[in-house]
Amino acid sequence: MKEVVWFFTYIKEMTLRENYKEVYKLWRERNLVARINLDPKALLNQKNYILKAQRLTVVEIDEIKKY
Repeated sequence: MKEVVWFFTYIKEMTLRENYKEVYKLWRERNLVARINLDPKALLNQKNYILKAQRLTVVEIDEIKKY
């Protein structure tokens, strides 16, 4: 969960926008065999679920953004 949020935060800081296809490319480079059937849109949905369902605390999200 934290890794997904970190990737979106990282790309947003680097490009000043949230490009989910770039996030997917970076995520796939690090996770070659994890969740093979996951596509860029599904990864974006996963991030949205994590944030909306508050699966991570505010403190954890702040730590991710600092990292």
